Amino acid sequence: MDILLRELFSFPLIVYTFPLLIIVPFWLIAALGMIDLEILDVGDGDIDADGESFFGDWLNKLGLDGVPLTVAITFLDVYGLAFTYVGKKFFNSFLDPILTATAAGATIALVSLLLAIPASAICIKPLRRFFATHEGVRKDSLIGTVCTVTTGSVTDTFGQATTDDGMVLTIRATLPNEISKGTRVVLLEYQPENDWYSVVTHEELMRSSSI
Repeated sequence: MDILLRELFSFPLIVYTFPLLIIVPFWLIAALGMIDLEILDVGDGDIDADGESFFGDWLNKLGLDGVPLTVAITFLDVYGLAFTYVGKKFFNSFLDPILTATAAGATIALVSLLLAIPASAICIKPLRRFFATHEGVRKDSLIGTVCTVTTGSVTDTFGQATTDDGMVLTIRATLPNEISKGTRVVLLEYQPENDWYSVVTHEELMRSSSI
């Protein structure tokens, strides 16, 4: 174990190990429903259209689009770490005679990132259907859809749910409420400027409809 830890925290592996120290706790917290997977994704109103288009175009060209940015970063880091380990183990001896230790490590880390991009794109491709609405379906046409909450709570600034066919949606609800993980909610209104839906519990909607 000591040997493994020394290796992981040595250069150039530390370049990818350090982000992993943030990524692992993030996914543990996300699994408990306490954080939104799309926390790093920007809404339409957060940056100018040209900036968003430029960033989105690059993600599209690299094959890293269609999933939350946190998912893409996770794949990039894991593959980057794996390729860097292999590169250091098998190619460091070839680079030592012609490059300094720092330059050799930086070269291995950079090449590993370039290799991690297509590897990540391959893994991301089958996951897109879980994070995006079906092509040709307007987001506002989902109003009235019943979803299941996947986060521990839903507030006016936080919340996520999935439809029965697996689409992941960002949701918001007024406070106070008793919405928690597993609660069935109904999409009431879509806010295109921030890409989220206001929701109410299915039980509450049925109760108000019967009055």
